[in-house]
Amino acid sequence: MSFDLYVWHEEQPVTAAEARAKLERWGDGEQEVFAAHPAVGRFYDALLDRFPPLESLGEDDIDRLGVWSMTPERSDAIVAVSCVWSRADDVGTAVLTLAAEHGLICYEPGYHVVNPNAPGHVALFTLSSESLPTMPDPDAGRLEWIIGQVGKNNGYVILERADGWFVQVGYDDAAGVPAGTYALEYQEGSTDRHFRCQTTDREAALRLLQDFRAGDERWKRRHLWEPL
Repeated sequence: MSFDLYVWHEEQPVTAAEARAKLERWGDGEQEVFAAHPAVGRFYDALLDRFPPLESLGEDDIDRLGVWSMTPERSDAIVAVSCVWSRADDVGTAVLTLAAEHGLICYEPGYHVVNPNAPGHVALFTLSSESLPTMPDPDAGRLEWIIGQVGKNNGYVILERADGWFVQVGYDDAAGVPAGTYALEYQEGSTDRHFRCQTTDREAALRLLQDFRAGDERWKRRHLWEPL
């Protein structure tokens, strides 16, 4: 099983749907869909300097240093990254960091996420969690999906607005609440505006994220909040 990422240059921010459409056209043979850019080559060199090509490793070094399912091909237009699943965290973090440093975008098809986007892009909302990739500009479907991922191996999820205000959903022991219970939190700016409540209703946890994203403050009246 592999973990795949794609890195290229865009002049303007793109949506995940636009990124996927470009990749599909590229996969169908439209090589011109991605324009060459010098930053892509520099990114490639930096990535392969950090994680060496499989072809350069001896048998004794493959297990220790080998991260690739197959070594990425050099390109000045797009770099397709495919690493072994066990090294996904290390390689994924490095790819995102290097892409940002070189002013490139990175599309991850598994979670259908563009991160980072083109330079200058500021996500209105950012979705993060304990063990899943950060997801800028999540849609309603993504919010519903991630609530289903909150549990033993992913104890919390945070939806943060660009101004720093956020809501958070934690679950079970990871949130310090009884089994089968969700801990709902929100913070408006400073830490003295941080509040919490509990619910066993999964739909209430989902509505907190949905309403916050929509700018609908009915969630404040739906629960009995206590300051933290």
